[in-house]
Amino acid sequence: MNANRALLVLAISFCATLSPAAQPPSHPIASVSRSNILARTGGLIQAPIAGPAILFLNTQNRIPAAALSDISAQIQNFLQLPCPFSIRPPAEPFADAAKALADTNTAAVIVICDSAGQPSLLVAPESRWAVVNVAALGGPGVSDAKLAERVQKELWRAFAYLMGAANSNFEHCLLKPVLSPADLDLLECKTICPEPFVKILSQAQKMGVRPIRVTSYRKAVEAGWAPPPTNDFQRAIWEEIKKTPAK
Repeated sequence: MNANRALLVLAISFCATLSPAAQPPSHPIASVSRSNILARTGGLIQAPIAGPAILFLNTQNRIPAAALSDISAQIQNFLQLPCPFSIRPPAEPFADAAKALADTNTAAVIVICDSAGQPSLLVAPESRWAVVNVAALGGPGVSDAKLAERVQKELWRAFAYLMGAANSNFEHCLLKPVLSPADLDLLECKTICPEPFVKILSQAQKMGVRPIRVTSYRKAVEAGWAPPPTNDFQRAIWEEIKKTPAK
């Protein structure tokens, strides 16, 4: 499984290389090679997500949602695990977690709330939820940008702890012990290090979370789930396969 995940991560990086929207290589031979590959494959695309996901549920409005959805997108990109981001009106965070987990499409949930008097991070791995509290990370003299950065770091920590990771041996990793918001500021990294990835992926498998599948546009058309073409390479493949009589 770990080898497959590594290949998927490489595929995502390769996808950027194959994307017609990417900047063309300066070397003419490389440009021809890239065009040939695109002509054969249509580039790489992501298959529709199947099965339960790890939900990031935002119920606060102090920090712009876009600043937080970026973190779920980062996690999804790094680990190739489905991590949708959703917004709901403010309510009691534990009730929000329970309601989210009642949906069979949610394997685990991280609730982002704004609750005075509560800790900045609560994690209940056995119950499949974590709560990140914006209110506990602010205070006098804390700018909006600093508050957003603290919450973003805490989201990474919440995800990692919820998914079975422990403290890291790497200096400045976000999984170092944190006793106050100021400790978060001292951690230079803004994501967790790769050390706990294996544990996280193992826990995801136990939860029934399937890795995101990446394949070529050609194979997606052949399988019948490809979206309509968005460029000339994909359009040629679409027309070629759609016009080919089924055997």
